[in-house]
Amino acid sequence: MIPELTLYRLTFYVMAAMTGFFLVWVAQFPEGKRRYYLPIPILCGILALAYFGMSLDQFQVMTPTGQPVQTSRYVDYYLSGPLMITIAGIVAGASRRELVTINTVMVSWTTATVAGYFLTEPASYVANIANIVLLGVLAYLLIWPITRRSGEQSGERVLLYGKLRNLLLILFVAYLVVGLISRQGFGLLDAFSGIFAGSYLDILTRVGFCVLVLRATDATEQVIDDISSDGTGDDGSDGVALEKEESAVEPAD
Repeated sequence: MIPELTLYRLTFYVMAAMTGFFLVWVAQFPEGKRRYYLPIPILCGILALAYFGMSLDQFQVMTPTGQPVQTSRYVDYYLSGPLMITIAGIVAGASRRELVTINTVMVSWTTATVAGYFLTEPASYVANIANIVLLGVLAYLLIWPITRRSGEQSGERVLLYGKLRNLLLILFVAYLVVGLISRQGFGLLDAFSGIFAGSYLDILTRVGFCVLVLRATDATEQVIDDISSDGTGDDGSDGVALEKEESAVEPAD
């Protein structure tokens, strides 16, 4: 059986390689548009750094039951989760208010997950219930309001958003299940199984998301054109200009 730290280091190597691969892919786009694609390799780079930190065995804390929690993993979740749903939301044409809402729910969901590990009974059960409820709220926002907003966009953007939404929702549910049955949760998985499942989900989420975005060139070109026409592409930003203004008048029900 592969040692825990070795598995973390192997995942770091995989994600470092994928970061380089996506950087090369982004370099193929026209020079003026490359910066808009930089969040894609950044997603993989953040995960690679998180697993490198885990492989050092220096950034972990212990739960009340004596199980280790890798803090660098959750730093990645706090950074990458909001970035992915923001990108998906912008593809759908989400308003500023909708983006703030889904980001707030995303961060709250991650916080509830972490809290569930460190609280003792019965407070841990409350955190686990909050975990499930917040995921339900996140799913509702992605499936209904944001999907409805995507219907106002072109067919290419509707298709890309649908793929990103479905990928994220399926994997978010898988994360919830793995987190609850892991050794830090209800203890149904041993150390190797939990680490392998978590690593697999992390890799699948980042690589799947990045490939979907980079392959959908028609949709992403339209998003870039929207950002540029709104003036957000010329303000010296770092290319992650993914906010849209609220519509002047909301459509009547």
